[in-house]
Amino acid sequence: MMTFRNLSETEFESIYYQYMVNDFPENELKDIETIQKSFQRGTYACVVMEEDGEIRAYACFSWVHPEVQILDYLAVVSDIRGKGYGSQLLDWLKENPKVKEIILESEDPDFSKDKIEKEIRTRRLSFYQKNGMKKRETSVVLGDVEFNIFTFDDSTLSEKELLKEMLMIYQQTSPNLQVIPY
Repeated sequence: MMTFRNLSETEFESIYYQYMVNDFPENELKDIETIQKSFQRGTYACVVMEEDGEIRAYACFSWVHPEVQILDYLAVVSDIRGKGYGSQLLDWLKENPKVKEIILESEDPDFSKDKIEKEIRTRRLSFYQKNGMKKRETSVVLGDVEFNIFTFDDSTLSEKELLKEMLMIYQQTSPNLQVIPY
């Protein structure tokens, strides 16, 4: 049976070191202290999807206003990817009545360093679109990485509102991060 639960800040620390440091490139992973500060402010959460007591996937969120959240990180445990767990997690997020809007960033394939990276990024975009997310007109450079922005198909955020919410969230979590729309 699949269950979903919010992690405490202490539980999150084990997810960070056991999974996140391996699942995300160093230039995309916030340091744990930054995330812990957001947890302490009450503007960060991490949910795990478990089956038979085993973690299958996780998703972390950041926000200024709880009704609009950035999906900061989403990953399936590496040795079970491609078995539908990521889709199940996105379905659960879409049906979660607590969050009105979810914003997601995914690396822009047009800025890939090589063919392999472009294929991975393109597959990721296809995954999000297949699971009810739409690519928005707004794209941003965060630090030194170009991202396409997605929301669920039923999003009511205008491009202007979308960018405003993103900038507020980044200002709160990473005030020194340069955010450039393109």
